Amino acid sequence: MKKTKRIKTFISDTAIYIFGGTLYSISVNCFLSKNQILNGGFTGFATVINYLLGAPIGTVIFLLNIPLFIISYKKLGLRFVASSFWATLIMSALIDIGDFLPVYKGDLLLASLFGGFLSGAGLGIVFINGATTGGTDIIAKLIGMKYPHITLGKTIFIVDLAIIILGGLVYRNIESSLYASVVIFVSSQTIDYIIFGMHRSSLIFIISEKGDEIRTLITNEIHRGVTILRGQGGYTNTQKDVLICACYDNQTGKFIKRIKAFDEKAFLIITNAKEILGEGFNHY
Repeated sequence: MKKTKRIKTFISDTAIYIFGGTLYSISVNCFLSKNQILNGGFTGFATVINYLLGAPIGTVIFLLNIPLFIISYKKLGLRFVASSFWATLIMSALIDIGDFLPVYKGDLLLASLFGGFLSGAGLGIVFINGATTGGTDIIAKLIGMKYPHITLGKTIFIVDLAIIILGGLVYRNIESSLYASVVIFVSSQTIDYIIFGMHRSSLIFIISEKGDEIRTLITNEIHRGVTILRGQGGYTNTQKDVLICACYDNQTGKFIKRIKAFDEKAFLIITNAKEILGEGFNHY
């Protein structure tokens, strides 16, 4: 039974990596590399190697990642490295296979936008499945483990900045660097939307004199957990309850409508929550 489940999981993961890799391959081959626009990370570096030496981009990406997988095995665990290795192998192969795809030769800004969107979509699909495609993601994880004060975002930013500068130097064209920055920005935004956007969450603070009744309303009708803090109005000295509740964005409309219908004097503060981990929410 366990073996059958593992096989089904492997097939499912492989299908996801192929789908994500196909989108990424279209991005690289149709919109970016042959228009002399770099993507971030190892793909950007591999594109430079391809331009200078003619080496296949996908093959260079895979070869660059092999030392990283070996180094990260003990630090990040076999399961993570194995899934990332398989995802990287599939994506690298699809990039080389897709070399025959037609190249978009229109507006370079449109090429940057679509290239960034497709690359971000491809990577986001892989990331949300619990793997990576190696490169700067693994480097950032390893550096963060040794130097916790250096965030993952800072490491990726430094690497991508170096790639942008390298592109301008190699292609001898400042516009290449500018377009590369557009690609990296659009790609990162797309990745964030795929990982977090589908389940964007809000944190709601409710200040009311009817705390117990609103708690029952939230748990029974809106089906969300709630935490109650005892508060006191700074101006009126009136005792009030402060209820804290996390919910998905698509629930906030119903949330506000029901609470205001129950207590029109309730004071609500709604703020975005980048990520919520715990019961009732996604686990990453």
